[in-house]
Amino acid sequence: MAFMGNPRRNLRRLSAALAPLALAWAGLAGAPTAGAQTDAAIREQVTPKAAPRLTKAPVLLRFVEADYPPVAQQRGIAGAVTLDVTLDAAGLVTAATVLSAPDPSLGAAALAAVRRFVFSPAEVDGQPAALRLRYVYRFVLQAPFVPRLPAWLEDAVTGPGGAVAAPAAPEVVVGRVREQGTRLPLADAAIAFPDLGLELRADAQGRFGVPRLAPGLYRVRAVSPTHKPETVEAAVRPGEQTTITFYLEPLIDDPFVTVVRGARRQTSVSRVTLAGRELTTVPGTFGDPVRVVQNLPGLARAPYIAGALLIRGAAPEDSGTYLDGVEIPQLFHFLGGPSVLNPEFIERVDYYAGNADARYGRLIAGAVDISSRSTQTQRLRGSVDLNLLNAALFVATPVTERVSIAAAVRRSYIDALLPPILAASSRKATTVVPVYYDYQGRVEVRLRGTDRLSLLVFGSDDQLDIATNEPEDDTAFDFGAKLRFHRLVATWQRSFAGGRGSARLQPFLGVENVGFGAGATRVDILSLGGGLREDAELRLGPAALLRWGVDVELRQASFDAQIPLPVPYRNPAAPIGGNDGGPPGGGSGLTAEVQPVRVDQLLGSVGGYLGAILELTGRLQVLPSVRVEGFFYYEKNLRLAVDPRLTARYRLDTATVLKGGAGLYTKAPEPQESNAFTGNPNLVLAHAAQFSAGVERTLFVPELLLDAQLYFNYRYDNPVPTEEVIVGAEGVRPRRWVSDGEGSSYGLELLLKHDVTRRLYGWVAYTLSWARQQQLAGDPPARFAFDQRHILTLVGSCRFGRGWETGLRFRLVSGRPRTPVLGGLLDGDGGFYTPILGAEGAGDEPLFHQLDLRVEKSWLFDLWRFSVYLDVQNVYNAENPEATLYDYRFRETGPLRGLPLLPTLGVKGSF
Repeated sequence: MAFMGNPRRNLRRLSAALAPLALAWAGLAGAPTAGAQTDAAIREQVTPKAAPRLTKAPVLLRFVEADYPPVAQQRGIAGAVTLDVTLDAAGLVTAATVLSAPDPSLGAAALAAVRRFVFSPAEVDGQPAALRLRYVYRFVLQAPFVPRLPAWLEDAVTGPGGAVAAPAAPEVVVGRVREQGTRLPLADAAIAFPDLGLELRADAQGRFGVPRLAPGLYRVRAVSPTHKPETVEAAVRPGEQTTITFYLEPLIDDPFVTVVRGARRQTSVSRVTLAGRELTTVPGTFGDPVRVVQNLPGLARAPYIAGALLIRGAAPEDSGTYLDGVEIPQLFHFLGGPSVLNPEFIERVDYYAGNADARYGRLIAGAVDISSRSTQTQRLRGSVDLNLLNAALFVATPVTERVSIAAAVRRSYIDALLPPILAASSRKATTVVPVYYDYQGRVEVRLRGTDRLSLLVFGSDDQLDIATNEPEDDTAFDFGAKLRFHRLVATWQRSFAGGRGSARLQPFLGVENVGFGAGATRVDILSLGGGLREDAELRLGPAALLRWGVDVELRQASFDAQIPLPVPYRNPAAPIGGNDGGPPGGGSGLTAEVQPVRVDQLLGSVGGYLGAILELTGRLQVLPSVRVEGFFYYEKNLRLAVDPRLTARYRLDTATVLKGGAGLYTKAPEPQESNAFTGNPNLVLAHAAQFSAGVERTLFVPELLLDAQLYFNYRYDNPVPTEEVIVGAEGVRPRRWVSDGEGSSYGLELLLKHDVTRRLYGWVAYTLSWARQQQLAGDPPARFAFDQRHILTLVGSCRFGRGWETGLRFRLVSGRPRTPVLGGLLDGDGGFYTPILGAEGAGDEPLFHQLDLRVEKSWLFDLWRFSVYLDVQNVYNAENPEATLYDYRFRETGPLRGLPLLPTLGVKGSF
């Protein structure tokens, strides 16, 4: 609308016009507006019948901005469109009609937008219910905001040909509203002059300007729904322009928090999603988001030198780890170190202890899927994190308005730090230390609408070294390991079907190298591969979402090894090399001669899946899906798997959800198990059947949730070692592996979780589990090597104000099974000792217990943020031995101790 005539009268008209808009804005919790403004009035349509009571009103979760019809803008048509809207029990719009509109084109635009709204479910008498409501969509014409830009104000507004566009009248007060610490512009922030009764909005760059103010001193107030308001005094002088920059403090001053207008709908039985402060402030994780997963139910504690995922009693290679759905070979650095991804690249972590849907394949246990954070940025930003274990750097910058680049790198130096600590200790200790680095680089391009194109390159390199303060003696050992990988992933995200569908296409390439050695034994595995993945979904209606996808992976793997030959039987005079390279009599029955072994394999799979999320009633949600996958490995092995899966969730009442799931899962045997030189090329696919049932219950307050689950996993056709031999024309040779292995795991998982609030978050996780696995063909199943009967984890963190936050983590875990060594037996022919073993898994390693502490102090400045943190692992210095070392006679023993008291002081700055 045009404002002419008396300026003060026009200001009053503008205030009157914007007053309903401000009320609607507040009622919709800050729904985005730009060009087309909304003013909603939602009320229940009461019918004159008996007494149903609206106990929970619907809340708008997804707002869709209407396109202002160009013809209506040119003709100066504005006003309110009133619509009658029908919602189903899930809060989706099932019908909408226009009751009144100032112009048919405005009615059609408002109707198209409202049909895509999503509300929270309304409740009548405490039960989800369908509802009709009246919604008012207001179209307001506004003159373009073109401030007069002084030299300090970047991003000049240019006209045709690059000339600076001149405003209609000079502004006497200009400024910009930014977020404190990040310097991000706060679009649509409200700017008020309380003394004048004047209020206006900042533009998309956070800029504002006010013309024709009389000289004097004015109070100016900046307001944003997600930030603390700020008021300053500005002096207006004749012939001068006053400039103001607001830096508003966020209400949640955490750089990793994403403000979500609606809760992410749960669609699985066993998924736990972590985001925000839960990802970066858990004690004992050094601020690493992915390590937080290790504190959830269903995960057994891995030895610190492994950093492996042991989910529901399965081996690490039975679970899948993914980045945006693309499988990655390694999740953590050695020594239980940080994840291989910088926290700045991580948006969310989804942990599936079991019953993962058909999007996930090539696994028979659980899954961890990391969702990457968009690195699209409007400004240069970055962070530096320095602590006693590693140093990390991250930087992101815009190249153009649509193109951004980001990069991160991290390098450890604990291998230089730990030996002096051990030297200063009074207790003898031998431990393993990691040497690692990782990197990430990303180019992201914003296409039309919500479409995105990105190229991500990332990788990691790990090696193990030995740190000790003990003299070289009979317990010394020679050991080394390495694991490195590099990945290149391109991603094209797009929408279709008018926004009802979305798809993500991801071609990728990678190289992996794994190696280990002990004495003369050396093994090196190199894998080159690539693949293609596409995931798509389409909303068919308010109660149906269809999902489908294709998943292709191909690898060329080579296995190189040098293996010492055994001492010839009845020839004790043969020269002995031994694993320690020592003299005869101290070896392990291996000669100094080594045999080279090389095996090349082509392996991979081609799979597809189809699934749906169906809201059968207002209470019942089911997720049927099926995955069909063809596997190929060593020579002519071509095998097909069809894995149906089903999960269901039933809302018993407003606070209780019952859930259950069942499904089949398949993976190919590992390369070393399925080749003709070290394995058996006739192995079939390994399978698992997973079942779970549980309940979720909100307790006392909305932030407190109890999740309890029972689960049973049965694994069959798994590769298992055998002592069988094959007699053929070429002679006798060992069979090595057969597909007769069986195993099972079952138990109870409890999670009592307090969601993140401004002051507090935390959880108590408890797992009671039994895991058994066949160790040798023909033998009954025995305890799994990492079976841990009781796993208790307590995590809590509290903010005390003034930038202080303190957290604790306590873990209490049953010891892993151990086969006792009763002594050593001298082999007179070979000249070495062999261990005398007790019953398989008859003993237990000692109980593990550890307390970790984290204290952090943050300072928030106008242009950057600075934090100092102390992360202490093993506060009371529990010994927690991880393994037992023996001398050559198996008489003297010594523990391979866990991490000692390890305080880590760090600083982090971000801008």
